[in-house]
Amino acid sequence: MFGKRVLLIVTGGIAAYKSALLTRLLVRSGAEVRVVMTEAAKRFVTPLTFEVLSGNPVADDLFAPHTEPEIEHIELSVWAERIVVAPATADFIAKSALGIADDLASTTIVSSRCPVYFAPAMNQAMWRSPTTKRNIETLKRDGRFVIEPGSGDLACGEEGPGRMAEPGEIVDVIESSFGRGELQGIRVLVTGGRTEEEIDPVRYISNRSSGKTAFAIAAEAKRRGAVVELIHGPVDVPPPDVDAAREVRSAAQMARAVKRAFPKADILIMAAAVADFTPERKSRGKMKRGEEVVSIRLKPTTDILASLNKSDKTKVVVGFALEDEESDRKAMEKLKTKGCDYLVFNRIGPDTGFSTDTNSVVIYGRRGRIASTPIVSKREIASVILDVLVKDKRIRQKSNERK
Repeated sequence: MFGKRVLLIVTGGIAAYKSALLTRLLVRSGAEVRVVMTEAAKRFVTPLTFEVLSGNPVADDLFAPHTEPEIEHIELSVWAERIVVAPATADFIAKSALGIADDLASTTIVSSRCPVYFAPAMNQAMWRSPTTKRNIETLKRDGRFVIEPGSGDLACGEEGPGRMAEPGEIVDVIESSFGRGELQGIRVLVTGGRTEEEIDPVRYISNRSSGKTAFAIAAEAKRRGAVVELIHGPVDVPPPDVDAAREVRSAAQMARAVKRAFPKADILIMAAAVADFTPERKSRGKMKRGEEVVSIRLKPTTDILASLNKSDKTKVVVGFALEDEESDRKAMEKLKTKGCDYLVFNRIGPDTGFSTDTNSVVIYGRRGRIASTPIVSKREIASVILDVLVKDKRIRQKSNERK
């Protein structure tokens, strides 16, 4: 977002502390940031915090004197290329929906001339109330954008929806709105999550994959302008907003879905943790517990990557490997047997692999190691992977042709 002008409006909620990190991330992304605070917001975080982080004075008074004649809310709305309200309280959302302009923040919204993004933050009962829902719909009809809140522990001690989206997620939304465009027109197929292999109607074989890495990759590809299709098994997190998404359950279902979608894709990123084995026979009824030992005979599932027709050499195929020890030799062997162009190798560990928010990977190409990371967030892992793919000459050529 180098050189982009972002106006951050901070309103009076406990989530205002997150807005300090949001300011820092926006500045780090290259944006020029100015901040407007409501009187209530200053009860939670001081203006000095945002002045230091943004490098600009904080605006908080509609009638503040100026060295040069200007109408500040008009000047701010003209200056901004994007306006972000974070946190957006129920009160401020209501005022914005009704067009009330009784302070600098609300007056700036009414006079805005650029896209405006609201990141709601409130108690779960307030978020679910008919009034808030009605106000949110009004904002959307007026052309405003709403960055949906997350769900979890709330400051009031309750649990449910209403947590302000994380600062990194908000930055992703704003950055994508400017259209990074490196993958403009490129069709990306991403698989993610785990598969479940049925033993009987109530039991199955599976693994601990959460889907976080695949979803981060899909979101990052979308942010860079790609047309993204997502095929995923059971997951622990909500899927990102992509162009098409399909949920499957078993390895066989995943294989069929990928084979149908692959011919249209320019890039396949096979991040799903597909089961290697499935029961040879599935019991039609629930297996009864008894004294005798029960044996379940397993057979290999289809190796999806190895089974795909890769005769079209303009397609880019990315595989994943999860191992308990790092080995260049093993990674290169797997890259060759799977028929991949790139292989993302990640290790099993306390802060890496399944069911974590972080990971550490090594990315291999046909000539060996290309990139590696320390333990970082899965969003950062996704960015590193996409950074490698946008440099592939086949992708650069297709992107240039389709822009």
